[in-house]
Amino acid sequence: MISPEKFSREQLSQFQVFRDVLLDPIWELLRHCEVHNLSDGEVLLEKGQSNRTTFLVLRGSLKIYLDDEHRREAAELGQGQTVGELSVIDGSTASAHVVATGDTLLLYVDEETFWRVTRAFHVFCTNLLMQLSVRMRSSNISLVLSENLQSKFEQQALTEGLTGVYNRRWLDEMLPRLLQRSEQDELPFCALMIDVDHFKKFNDKYGHAEGDKALRIVADTLVKKVRPIDLVTRYGGEEFCVLLPETDLQSGIVAGERLRKAIQETVISDGSGRPVPGITISAGLAARRSGENADDLLKRTDQALYVAKKQGRDRLETSA
Repeated sequence: MISPEKFSREQLSQFQVFRDVLLDPIWELLRHCEVHNLSDGEVLLEKGQSNRTTFLVLRGSLKIYLDDEHRREAAELGQGQTVGELSVIDGSTASAHVVATGDTLLLYVDEETFWRVTRAFHVFCTNLLMQLSVRMRSSNISLVLSENLQSKFEQQALTEGLTGVYNRRWLDEMLPRLLQRSEQDELPFCALMIDVDHFKKFNDKYGHAEGDKALRIVADTLVKKVRPIDLVTRYGGEEFCVLLPETDLQSGIVAGERLRKAIQETVISDGSGRPVPGITISAGLAARRSGENADDLLKRTDQALYVAKKQGRDRLETSA
C-alpha cells in the first residue's frame, strides 16, 4: 500500500463513471479510501472469492481470466476503469480471476462509500449502469444477472420525471434503512419537509407550464445547496423531503435556513423572460428519536410544517 497523497482529485476525471459528475463532492467522499500498488502477476481477486470492494484502476491494467490456470483471458481493464462493483451491488462472489498486468495502482472503494456515492449522484448511477451494460453484452453474461442488476438500480436510483430528484417510492424504501443504519451507528439524523408557498395561486396565475418550471428550479436549487450525503426527494405535488444524515437538530436548522434563503433569492422568469414574483418555501424539521420509525419521523416533520404555514409561511419550524 502506498500513501494516500499519491491519489489526486484530478485522477477522478479519467473515469467514465464520473463523467458529468462534479469532482469536488466526489473527491470529498473518496479521498479517504485506501490506495494499493499491485506488482505484475499479483492476484487481486480469485473466482468465487467474497468481495465487498469496488476497485478503480488509477494506473496500469488488470486482466480477467475465467479459468483457474489463467489461460482464458476474458477482458483487460485499463486506467480509468473499474472492477468488483457487481459483487458490491448484488452480494455475489467474484465471477472471475482478476490479475495485475505490470505495475498497477488501485483505489479501494469500500461498500459503504460506494453506496454513498450512488445515493448522492444520479449521473454516476447512469454512467455505471451503461458501463456494466456494455460489459454484459461483450461478456455474454446471463439474462438473469442482467435482470437482477436492473432491479438493484431501480431500488437505488428511482427518480421523479419532472424534477430528476428521488421520488416517493424511493423514499418509502430507503428511509427505514437509513434510519436503521443511523440507529446502529448512533449517529444523528434529520428530515426536512418542504412545501412551496401558495403554489396553487402561482399555477392559476401563470399556468401549469410555469408551475412545472418553478418546481424544477426549486428541486435544482435544493440539490445544489445540500451536501453530497444529503438526499432530496419529491414527496408529492409541491412538497419535497430532504434527508440529512449525520445531522443533529441545530445543524439541521442551519441547513434548513440555508435552503429557505436560497429559494427566496432565486429568480424565476416567465416564457418571455420577464421576472415573476419569487417563490418561497415553508419547512418543518425533525431530528430522529431513538427507536423511531420512518412514518413517525415524517409525521413530526409534517406537524412542524403545519406550524410554519400557520405562522405566516416562508419560515422554518421544528418538531418538539
